[in-house]
Amino acid sequence: MPNSYEPRTSGRPGAGFQPGPGSPGQHKTRPAPQAMIVTRTSVAWSGMWAVAVISAVFMVVVVSNTGDTRISFAGMSGVLPLALVLLAAMAAGIAVTLILGTARLTQLRPLTRKRLR
Repeated sequence: MPNSYEPRTSGRPGAGFQPGPGSPGQHKTRPAPQAMIVTRTSVAWSGMWAVAVISAVFMVVVVSNTGDTRISFAGMSGVLPLALVLLAAMAAGIAVTLILGTARLTQLRPLTRKRLR
């Protein structure tokens, strides 16, 4: 009778391996994560960070584009700094977004009031 121990395997590498209590194959159970409370202040804080990052990126774009640009629109034409044109385009985009968002919220508000009753 041989003195060495040879585990039975099915021919595949690692088939006879059983993870021990401290081996990497065995996962420890973690406590259940607690739910995060979302407040208006936390949402506003996150929004302010997003606005700060977007503003910083926009300032870099404006400062790096100071050359003059010829503008023609609806029979009017002129030469403006490219930074001013970019600022006007951003303001127009924000205005359109606010108008459409306000229209959508106004449309949904009566539906919300009916559900609460």
